[in-house]
Amino acid sequence: MDFNLHKGMIDTHFHGLIMEKNGIDAKDAVLEAFRHGMDFMVDVGTKTADITDRIDLLSSFDKIIFTAGNYPSEVENNSIENLTDSLEKSILGLNYSTDSKGKISGIGEIGLDWHWNYGTKKLQIELFETQIILANKYNLPIFIHNREADKEILEVLKKTPPEKGGIMHCFSSDYTMAAQVLDLGLCISFAGNITYKRNNKLREVASKIPQTSLFLETDSPYLSPRAVRGKQNHPGHIGYTYSTAAECQNITVPELIQIVQRSFNKLFNPEL
Repeated sequence: MDFNLHKGMIDTHFHGLIMEKNGIDAKDAVLEAFRHGMDFMVDVGTKTADITDRIDLLSSFDKIIFTAGNYPSEVENNSIENLTDSLEKSILGLNYSTDSKGKISGIGEIGLDWHWNYGTKKLQIELFETQIILANKYNLPIFIHNREADKEILEVLKKTPPEKGGIMHCFSSDYTMAAQVLDLGLCISFAGNITYKRNNKLREVASKIPQTSLFLETDSPYLSPRAVRGKQNHPGHIGYTYSTAAECQNITVPELIQIVQRSFNKLFNPEL
């Protein structure tokens, strides 16, 4: 297992349980990432039903925080009411219990996906909105999934603003979209696809956005950076994305590390 890390880096979006299901030893990958200098990580959920398994898997690491939320695909086999009720029960059970091993620090991964046409657009939008309302109720940031749904994502965010802010995860749109996202008080996170040869326009976006609004992620086990394409992705590859983002911003990697750390602390207020 190869690693590309510098001390202090943060991976703001990975999926430990999915890594495990894909044959990666998630605990070992995470342990080695921390040994190689990783400072903090965010294990992001895609369905409320697996939050207990995710916490059981990785709660022994005190510098991993967890989010919970229902990905757009969840509308296909569940009612909106059941999904949001389950999410709220998880928040109450984990964040307000003295014997809980972990807590929910954000709501996500939530959003819209027109590429795969999960359920209906109406249902996806309703699920997205109701989860933002829950995030606002419990003062939590959101992690947004957006695939080919720029217009509707913005409409929902303007109608139901996320009061604690959040991150547009794995940003893949143009600068016009980025500017509107930033105007709404959200941050933007880039994944391994920013390193791909064909993504000059994405690197241009990364060069234009304010440094204080920029986050980096692996989205493990997906989107391995160009240098390790064809291999299973894990948090230890985050350095490739940092290097590309630093080049886009015309700063050094150590400078970018410090900037991301400050932005992360501001958004999540973790107990370091």
